Amino acid sequence: MIRRLSKKAEKVIKKMMDERLFEHPLGLVVKAGARMMLQVAVEEEITDYLGRDYYERTEGAEGYRNGYKGRTVKLICGDIKIDMPQARGLDKPFHSALLSPYQTRMKEIEELIPLLYLNGISTRKVKRAVKKVLGKRGLSHQTVSNLSEKIVEEFKGWKERDLSGLKILYLIMDGIRIGVRGGTGEKEAVLVATAFLEDGERVLISVELGNRESHNSWKMFIEDMRRRGLRDPLLIITDGSPGLLRAVEEIFPGTDTQRCTKHKMENVLEKVLKEDQKEVRDDLRKIFYAPTIEHAREGISIFEKKWKKYTSAVECLLKDIDACLTYYKFPYIHWKRIRTTNAIERGFKEVRQRVRVIGRFQNEDRALALVYWKIKDAQERWNGLCMTEEAKEILRAIKNSKMMKMAA
Repeated sequence: MIRRLSKKAEKVIKKMMDERLFEHPLGLVVKAGARMMLQVAVEEEITDYLGRDYYERTEGAEGYRNGYKGRTVKLICGDIKIDMPQARGLDKPFHSALLSPYQTRMKEIEELIPLLYLNGISTRKVKRAVKKVLGKRGLSHQTVSNLSEKIVEEFKGWKERDLSGLKILYLIMDGIRIGVRGGTGEKEAVLVATAFLEDGERVLISVELGNRESHNSWKMFIEDMRRRGLRDPLLIITDGSPGLLRAVEEIFPGTDTQRCTKHKMENVLEKVLKEDQKEVRDDLRKIFYAPTIEHAREGISIFEKKWKKYTSAVECLLKDIDACLTYYKFPYIHWKRIRTTNAIERGFKEVRQRVRVIGRFQNEDRALALVYWKIKDAQERWNGLCMTEEAKEILRAIKNSKMMKMAA
């Protein structure tokens, strides 16, 4: 049987309704509605705690109501004032489970501040924006800074986590340049690694600051992941950065590599006149979207003959072309996910949008935390791998072949 609301709670609702809320602007209606729900909730709490309704007498009952104490609470819709019921004559004092003592902010507010800060709004602008949301009192500079640091601390803990439990199939690495420290105009490279796991899930693996995507930066980045237990993947996908390729060859000598076909197409198109770019792009797509590797190689031969007037474009295509076709060894159903670095590039697009607002970071940790949180946010929309029985069988065969080569 469902118990009806207490008499006091019913009075609260009636009083609120009598205020003719429909005549207020929408913002006031929302605030009044939030106040009504919280007020009713705390009235129900004390009724349950005392075991009896307002003015109800129960033999042997302990404690009694003792008026109200005003309380201001910050919500997304603004400041609202709650009359917190008081009680006396109890072994233990009554405290609301919904609004604990001295709590002045709801959890969603604490989550809002660091996200505003890391999404490109300064501490001063955060205070100004939050003041409009929270009411006249707003938040202090120190409170905003403290809340913003929470998101950086979470990133630091994530960056040092153990990776030995991850069963990685495909590892994707790429970098993005953002302004960090000083006003020289030089941009630092933020190195990023994501991966597809054996169960098809796609996860963010690591984010670190480098130096112009140099060989040493990439080597240190990969060695840090190895230190934390990173296993050898079946395939590593890169954008073709010489420093990264060299580091991969040194640390993963037996692992296949796939060069991003999208970057290769863009490099070729840069060497072609604008009037021919559409046709050249269509011919390149016939290579990289061919149904078999034989058809892809046939497309390469046709491209050489057809576009021989663009000598530099043909040379660019042929350079490391085998590394662009590695994906043909793997399950067909995975080709779309592993022939490019798009898995990271989409996250980079969101990062660039925020960096344009911020300009330059004066703090490395906050720069890295921004990249981490924006890619993590994009991760919720990522597509994983479809792991059919056929795909699993092909991957098992590739693994067995690698193990036999290592044993030999």
